[in-house]
Amino acid sequence: MERGGATTDARLRLQPMSKARRVKPMFSLSPVEFRDSAIAGRGVFARRPFQPGDLVVAYAPKQRKVDARDPEARAAAETKLTLLSEQQQVIIPDTRVPGGWLCNHSCDPNAAIFSDGEGRIQCTRPIAPREEVTIFYGWVSHNEPRRDPCRCGSPRCRGFINFDLSDEDAAHARILADGTVELDDILRARLSEYSSFLHSIGQEQVREAIAATLVRIKLRKPGSVVCAY
Repeated sequence: MERGGATTDARLRLQPMSKARRVKPMFSLSPVEFRDSAIAGRGVFARRPFQPGDLVVAYAPKQRKVDARDPEARAAAETKLTLLSEQQQVIIPDTRVPGGWLCNHSCDPNAAIFSDGEGRIQCTRPIAPREEVTIFYGWVSHNEPRRDPCRCGSPRCRGFINFDLSDEDAAHARILADGTVELDDILRARLSEYSSFLHSIGQEQVREAIAATLVRIKLRKPGSVVCAY
């Protein structure tokens, strides 16, 4: 093609591309971040808003499962990080990879832990960006009322994470022939108050752990301590 006395080639001249380089993203696509918490250690913090029902984060992005009857499952439970999935397998998180297992406890949580499948943390009330994602641990202990001090800072804080059942409490319960637990008025009054609290934060399932622990206390060998979380 000639234009203004100059000759040019109308064909597109393609320049060879240099070797592709990996481009580091400017912003993280993760909906949460893991950083130091005022409650304890590292925590999970929202990067974006969450609404009730939203999946917040996987409990353990990298994990392995063992049979609940395996001695390894009992040993791993002492870390208080394992999760019983569908009553058959225990999820053991790989703590080299952060996940929902880093969520701190709160007596007024904004999320809940679900153990089905691979385990997940799900929003239960609106969470704002930069707000810490908290769950209710629901630990039940035996003869250790001051075992786990709570530092959640909520106006509803109960002072301790664990709900303790003592030998005296167990004396106010009786196991019936069908395996159910019968409570007298004294223990019923104590559990009624805690049940109301659990209902207010949507954690009624903890009552099952309390009942199971009561049975184990009643059936234990004299002088032994029930390992309960």
